[in-house]
Amino acid sequence: MNLRSKIHMARMKREVNMSRSKRWLALFLALVAVGIGLFMAVNFTVDPTGYFTVERGADSVGANGYTRAAKCKYIKKNSDQYNAVVLGGSKAGVLSTKLLSQYSGKSYYNFYVAYGCFSDFLTYARYLVNTAGVEEITLHLSSIEVQKYSRADENEIYEVPAVVNGSLPELILENLNYLCRDITASIDYIRTGNEELERGLDSIVTGERNYSYPYSLMEEDREAYNDKYVLVRYEKRLKAMFDKTEPTLAAAEDNIAAMKKIKKLCDKNGVKLNVVIGPTFMSEIPLFECEAYYDYLRELVQITDMWDFSGFIPENRNPYNFVNEGHYDNAVADLMVNTMYGKEQKEGFGTLLTKDNIEEYLAARQAEYDRLKKEYKENGTLELYDMDHESYIG
Repeated sequence: MNLRSKIHMARMKREVNMSRSKRWLALFLALVAVGIGLFMAVNFTVDPTGYFTVERGADSVGANGYTRAAKCKYIKKNSDQYNAVVLGGSKAGVLSTKLLSQYSGKSYYNFYVAYGCFSDFLTYARYLVNTAGVEEITLHLSSIEVQKYSRADENEIYEVPAVVNGSLPELILENLNYLCRDITASIDYIRTGNEELERGLDSIVTGERNYSYPYSLMEEDREAYNDKYVLVRYEKRLKAMFDKTEPTLAAAEDNIAAMKKIKKLCDKNGVKLNVVIGPTFMSEIPLFECEAYYDYLRELVQITDMWDFSGFIPENRNPYNFVNEGHYDNAVADLMVNTMYGKEQKEGFGTLLTKDNIEEYLAARQAEYDRLKKEYKENGTLELYDMDHESYIG
């Protein structure tokens, strides 16, 4: 074989090897692409945080997931179906949209979010007015918002989703983040089983909170349930309140500023604003009860009237009105709504606070505090009521 033939054969061999390398590279890239696709498909389908709830066409969302994103996307997609919203933290989740719609004549959606705070209330009020054109907002306060203005720095599910105030690149990056996250979380989510997963699923269609699982535990043994979930820190919290351990009201000033902006937003857009402070079990009241909180209420009523169901009323001393130490049940929520719209009245349950009656209200609240403090000092605890007491709402 001459030199020219040898060179030709070597060139042919190199070309064959290069062709094989290209095929192997293409096959490798294809396998990687398929692997990434499957990886993303698992995260999308299982969706541990509920970020893709709307895209998957699901009718429920995990109560402890990224409900901020799910509800924002749901409202944007179905903006023509709703013109009124409940806005608030987790307590507000049991306010009945059917009942509110019946009284107001509006189509209500419950836009509660876990650990809601005034930063959320202002952000989502703007979003809901601009996106869904809502005509009425029932803003539910829980009093403990005075502790922190924003929770966005605590966990990613408390952040404002990109669909609300992000650009298109930010929205794309956020989607990729949830598609490409650690797949072990999805696998662990699957392993928990359907029965476990269904315990914390809320309706995405109404936005309301689902308490079917805790109610089933109550039916099994209500006393044991109360001890474990409602009274768990009762004695410790009472001691803190009556020994005058001052609570932290770090967010009060920012909250007041946000409330002014919410009111201005509503007035500018012709949106009716209803404000309500929900019932609070006795073990949670010590987290905010102090003279500075009374000043906070004085400031709020200068901005708008508001219904108040908190404080030392008998209903808040009855653990059977509560699902846990921080949340009241559906029957209490219904009575609140009925009271606000004048259909039903239970003596002492609910006060419409205004500029004119705030001082009278606060004086009565302080007097009740003093009376309870005396009872606590004498007995080492406070009397709680049961289901046979008139304070029981269920």
